Amino acid sequence: MQIIHRLTVVSNPTRVFEVGTEIDGREVIEIKQVGEEYEDHIHSEYYVLDENSHLITSVENAPVIVDWKTIVEDGPAPENEK
Repeated sequence: MQIIHRLTVVSNPTRVFEVGTEIDGREVIEIKQVGEEYEDHIHSEYYVLDENSHLITSVENAPVIVDWKTIVEDGPAPENEK
């Protein structure tokens, strides 16, 4: 499973939101892509959430760089093919 680990907003100044960091005393626990694709355009939006699933900030229709991280899901680890 892949999750968003870091969201870099390409602006002046550049803003970086990363899971595990603190913003105004609140820890970033999740970055969620919540945009929508329409017939004639795409609405790009990301939520940056704290440990209580409360919104720290949202980023809408801005140029971003998304860094993904692979995490292990619950359950037995898959066996490697030999």
